[in-house]
Amino acid sequence: MYPIFIHIGKFTIRTYGVIVATALIVGLLIAMHYAEKFKVTDEDTFLSISIWTIIGGILGARIFWILVSPDLSFYLHNPQHILAIWEGGMSFEGTVFGGLLTLAIVLKIYKVRFWDFLDIVAPGVAIGYGVGKFACFFNGCCYGLPAPKWWPHVFPFVNVFTNPQSECGMLNTPLLPAQLMDSLAGWISFAFIILYFNKHKRRYSGEMFIKFIYVFTPLLFIVEYARYIPTRFLHLTPNQWSAIGLFVFAFVSEQVLKKKFPLTTRVEETENKN
Repeated sequence: MYPIFIHIGKFTIRTYGVIVATALIVGLLIAMHYAEKFKVTDEDTFLSISIWTIIGGILGARIFWILVSPDLSFYLHNPQHILAIWEGGMSFEGTVFGGLLTLAIVLKIYKVRFWDFLDIVAPGVAIGYGVGKFACFFNGCCYGLPAPKWWPHVFPFVNVFTNPQSECGMLNTPLLPAQLMDSLAGWISFAFIILYFNKHKRRYSGEMFIKFIYVFTPLLFIVEYARYIPTRFLHLTPNQWSAIGLFVFAFVSEQVLKKKFPLTTRVEETENKN
């Protein structure tokens, strides 16, 4: 597609970085709206926590992607490229694990409740994923399997990457649109969260995040069957195992949260007023 956004002299700005930056900004703005709505924390504290969480999430995303990448041997022999995120290649599951680990540490420092904070970032994560996956589409990474003959060979049902500067390892081949399917999963999850919680009150701290996981992980699991990922364990990709783990984590957490952190009438009234 269009991996290079613009050339300025010898300096190159990749489309991947521009779109990821846009996704982060959009996600932060949505999360800030819910931070104010739910009265979880003030704007300065929210931004400080978010910056550290984003750093942890990006590191986790990059490391996880490299571990499951078909180009793992390249990175092991060229470690200078490991942190070159502008070249493309980040995993959402790595973002979640790296971000959650960092978030748990930072929230203790700022004395903000963990599950309340996850609620305010859930919509932002969903739409950020939906926007961010377009970065993979333009960059050519996270590409799909070759499309079967019976599959419609027209866009958007297939992607054909021709630019040698892209990260796609199968140029000039009709591929399943894994990046666009992934993006759609993010948009569906975001739409569900917004529509559901416009009609229903939060019953416990963490419910928005739990609902996001319930919707998003099955979609992610299905899309993985369209992606080219040679690394598998028991016929499932690392991302599919991560999706299973996140779903189980959400289910177990929900049983505990319903009992330990039910929302009071006062909190519900505050949310309704906003």
